[in-house]
Amino acid sequence: LDSAAGPLLYIATPDDRLNLYKDLSVEAKQRWLTDFWTRRDQSPGASRNETRENFYEVVAYANRQFKIGGRGNTPGWRTDRGRIYAKYGPYDEFLDRFSRGLAPPYQVWRYTQQKDLYFIFIDRSNLGAFQLIYSNDRTEVSHADWMEQLTAVGVQDVSRWLGVDFGPVPTSQ
Repeated sequence: LDSAAGPLLYIATPDDRLNLYKDLSVEAKQRWLTDFWTRRDQSPGASRNETRENFYEVVAYANRQFKIGGRGNTPGWRTDRGRIYAKYGPYDEFLDRFSRGLAPPYQVWRYTQQKDLYFIFIDRSNLGAFQLIYSNDRTEVSHADWMEQLTAVGVQDVSRWLGVDFGPVPTSQ
């Protein structure tokens, strides 16, 4: 039950009172989860809750694709890429660079269906541990020094790919 509730922090609202979940009995947790998904069911009365099924398929994909560590020490849904994937689903456009100049490997995910959102991830470890450093999504925290982390070459590449002017690009790298 707890593993089913964990990823819900990405989609739960304050009204869901997810913060109280951990203190519930097993029976109360089962009721809470049932109520949570019933409220989100887009086809009430159907034999399946497709909203719930789709969400857990996305979480399973994130766990397979974005886990960190040899034996999955960090589940994929708990990583930055897994969080974005769980919240928004598959990206519409994708830029993947192993490295460019002094820039570390980086990825840019772009979502264009609802509103134009993009997320810039870098892998300082070169082991697949990508971290979100910048996004135009105001609900995400961006690093103040993201341009320095990405380096001038990376910022220029991302700027061209997105068609976004980020302003003055650091030139010391």
